[in-house]
Amino acid sequence: MKIAVICNSDSLAFPTVQALAAQGLLGGVAMLKRSSKILLGPLLAMGLSTDQVLLLNKISWQQEMQQWLTASDVDAVWVFGFPWVIPDDMLQMVHHGYFNFHFGELPKYSGADPIFWQLRNNERFASLTVHQMTADIDAGPVLWSNQLPIIKGENYGLLCQRLGFMAVDVIPILVNNSSHLPVKNENTEDMARYEKRPDHRELAINWKQHSADEIECLINAANPKYDGATAWIKNAEVRILEGSPAEIQLPEGAKPEPGTIVYADTLYGLIVACRENRFLKINILHMREGYFSGSKLFQMGIKAGEKFINLN
Repeated sequence: MKIAVICNSDSLAFPTVQALAAQGLLGGVAMLKRSSKILLGPLLAMGLSTDQVLLLNKISWQQEMQQWLTASDVDAVWVFGFPWVIPDDMLQMVHHGYFNFHFGELPKYSGADPIFWQLRNNERFASLTVHQMTADIDAGPVLWSNQLPIIKGENYGLLCQRLGFMAVDVIPILVNNSSHLPVKNENTEDMARYEKRPDHRELAINWKQHSADEIECLINAANPKYDGATAWIKNAEVRILEGSPAEIQLPEGAKPEPGTIVYADTLYGLIVACRENRFLKINILHMREGYFSGSKLFQMGIKAGEKFINLN
């Protein structure tokens, strides 16, 4: 059996690509040309030749892929994150069809970037769902699914890595039973909430509305893919990449406004007030000038009493 892989992610797809290559099952890898600066080098380092890798142009990708699949004579195509809709005639080109590796529960987390939304929504588990692809996005029958417990404080990058290694477990199931896999469910629209990639508003911390837990989840979900959760202080935009719950004793009756820095020094860095009199320690953030710890920001002049503000 020969399997072609279409991917737009290294951590999610490459463990499976490497395992398929080691077993002599890999028919080739296709990727977006715009992603080749990140993805091509590691693939060649695995031992793939340039002839085994197809770079897809946005304007001509359908013709390029049709020619490639015909020449490769593959039995199935496995997809790991692909932003363009594959038409039905192309889905029919290979004997066993296309299988999409969707890193979220279906139909609940259909749509783009389910990993972000599972972290943002503080789910206890992340899911990997393999489904037969149809012309409708994320709508084909589910053939295999499994869950992975999300570790407290885990960020987007670490969760991607663990999910990518979990995907390797599916290889023998799909290879040995691709013609006889039972349909686990019909993947209907019930409970579906088609998600999109987060925009600038959804990446921004709202200190008045978000709880401390929600802020921490947003920070983890946005690191590193979206360069952190957005906040503003002293009219400057910052991206918070890591935060953690903090305990602090304030004067009796004190109820600082959410977003207020209630403590700052060189040892503990910055501690910010959140809703319900809870507090978050800012560990790492990114500014135009570089990446800094909370302690470094204190040394740069950020003091207790100053406030992160809402612009959304």
